[in-house]
Amino acid sequence: MWHGDKLRTSRIVKYTFIMFVLLTALSTFTSVVIGVDNLAALSFGEYFTYQLMPPSLLAVAMYALMAKRDSAKAWRYTASVFLFGFSMGMLILSLLMQELYIPPTWFVELPLSVASAIVGTLIGIKCSIKSASAT
Repeated sequence: MWHGDKLRTSRIVKYTFIMFVLLTALSTFTSVVIGVDNLAALSFGEYFTYQLMPPSLLAVAMYALMAKRDSAKAWRYTASVFLFGFSMGMLILSLLMQELYIPPTWFVELPLSVASAIVGTLIGIKCSIKSASAT
C-alpha cells in the first residue's frame, strides 16, 4: 500500500465524533419535543417519522460530505467511520445502562443506518464526479 493510499486516523475520528455529536443532539432535540413519556406511545409510523428519519437524513448528508471530500477512498472512510461510530455508540450506551444493551428496535435501526451510509456515500461520490467534470 502506498503512503498516499492510507486512511487518516484523525479524519476518521473527526468524522465519527462530529456525526456522534450531531446525531445525539438531534435525537435529544426530537425526544424533548415529543416528550420522553410519549415515546413509548408512538405507533411504528410515528416512531419512524419522528425518531428514525431525521437522524437518517442527517447521516446521509454527513456521509455525502465525507465522500465528496475524498471520493477515491470514500468507501473505506465510510466503513471505518460507520464501524467506529457503531462501536462507540454501543459502548457508551452499554456503559450508561450498566449492561450490554441491544435496543429492541435494532432490526430496524441497523439496516437503516447501513442504508444511510451507503446512500450518503453514493451521493457524495456522484457530487464529486460532477464537480470534477464541471471544471
